[in-house]
Amino acid sequence: MYYNNVMRILNWILNILLLICVTSCINHTEITDDSHSLLAISVKDAGFSPENNQKTTRAIDNGYATTFTKGDQMGLYVLDASGNVKMANLCLTYDGTNWNYPAGTTLYYDDTSRKYFAYYPYQSTITDVPATSAATTAANFFSTLISNWKPSTDQSSQAKYTASDLMVGTGAVGTLASNATRPITFNMAHQMALIDLNIPYYYLSTDNNYTYTFGLTYVGFNPFHLSKGNYRYIIKPGTSTSIWGSYCPTTSSTTSNVFNKAFSAASGTYQTMNVDGGAVGTSHTLAIGEYYLNDGSIIPNATANKFLLDKVIGVVFSTSTSTIDKGYGWTHGYAMALTNATTRCLWSTNSNDEMLTNYTTYTAFIQNKDGYTETQTIKDHGLKAFNKDNYPSFWYALNYGSDNEPGTTQYAAPSTSSGWYLPSIGQWYDICVNLGGLPPAMLRSTYIASSCWNDNGVTDYASIFVSNINQYLLKLSSKGYAVTAFAHTISTDGYLEGYWSSSEYTDEKSFGMFPSTDSVWLTYAGYSNLTKHSTWDVRAVIAF
Repeated sequence: MYYNNVMRILNWILNILLLICVTSCINHTEITDDSHSLLAISVKDAGFSPENNQKTTRAIDNGYATTFTKGDQMGLYVLDASGNVKMANLCLTYDGTNWNYPAGTTLYYDDTSRKYFAYYPYQSTITDVPATSAATTAANFFSTLISNWKPSTDQSSQAKYTASDLMVGTGAVGTLASNATRPITFNMAHQMALIDLNIPYYYLSTDNNYTYTFGLTYVGFNPFHLSKGNYRYIIKPGTSTSIWGSYCPTTSSTTSNVFNKAFSAASGTYQTMNVDGGAVGTSHTLAIGEYYLNDGSIIPNATANKFLLDKVIGVVFSTSTSTIDKGYGWTHGYAMALTNATTRCLWSTNSNDEMLTNYTTYTAFIQNKDGYTETQTIKDHGLKAFNKDNYPSFWYALNYGSDNEPGTTQYAAPSTSSGWYLPSIGQWYDICVNLGGLPPAMLRSTYIASSCWNDNGVTDYASIFVSNINQYLLKLSSKGYAVTAFAHTISTDGYLEGYWSSSEYTDEKSFGMFPSTDSVWLTYAGYSNLTKHSTWDVRAVIAF
């Protein structure tokens, strides 16, 4: 009797376990459609197509499709079978992999009669209220938005370019997936037209990705620079738009070449404009003494073309950069500003040791090319609050070319550069040798952290330095451009003609460069009773 009861209990337990096992298998492989499955968003873009089926040189013509990036947003509308809006302007955000609903909002599949219309880029406020009656396509639903859409004339960045690129799409709901979701795919169609502009360009022999076109100027529009010599500009379809500008094909030309053509294209199509043969590249080898322009271009200092000289902001003094600067992407060289900052100033009002490496030997300080890092260290981690009063030399260097320093705005730094900063003492060494023509071996380098080009009056190194470095500046001033030439005399306000560096010696002493009567010194401002509180000039530099 006991045995039979035990067997009954065991059989009962085995049946329960088998039922659980079978149920578990069914839950994972045989999902039933409960009409309330989560809708998983997918977005595709077929891109712009050639106008009138014009031939393209691309083997795979996918270069005209939009690649969505993290942070992109689009708006979604959901309508029922009667055309009533059930959800309006829901913001969907792309995280680099998936399109996500706003926090606290989830969209579920209800029935096949619902319609889903999306547009891109997202607008937080839709002034052009979509049609809601019998719209069957996204183009119908957003017809007012499309009709009133006006591409911006400034499309100079990817964000500005895509902000003009209106796309709409109708959602197609797929079948229920094994993860209990339904995919909904939006095939987005471009509602504007595209101009594909190709212009000849130069590139550095050491880096074919560093490209520029001499004197490139646009009239009434500013396109997005997509790749080497290639620019994109969104236009309103069906209307005449002029693509008008100019460029200098070479530095020897005394005028610029003008390009001008009116375009009218259908929505979703592109037309190509090849200027003087299109995006053909020419190699250039960077050299000391060349001019650095406000758009990142580089031209020989013998250039006579006024269109290009108008853009000069610096003189190249090095064709290599520090390891740290290479890490920021500035791998090509350094350039020195054409003028001093507007005000002579102190290094700082602080007499304590800053969070900088203290250089105490000649061999160490001439290797220090990290003026950018030292400048940023003072800006972000200085012992006092960073402002014009506490750290004037750094403040004036960082604000050179900006509205904060009136009279220098024409020297604004290109966005691809480091921006202006105070040079390190090692960068001043490079300026003295490479632009100033002084011998690489300093004649007196045995002083503790104070060295100079001096041979007891036999050679006038100060005059050599001033004459050589000024030749790059005076070529510009002779053509009417503002420069600050170097000198080796006491200035009119009674101060030594000295220049600050970003480098520190000790608590009260920082490095600088000054040409004296017949010598050129790289020394700490503790020499000859000078300190961080002395008044010297600021000459900013830039990395690119």
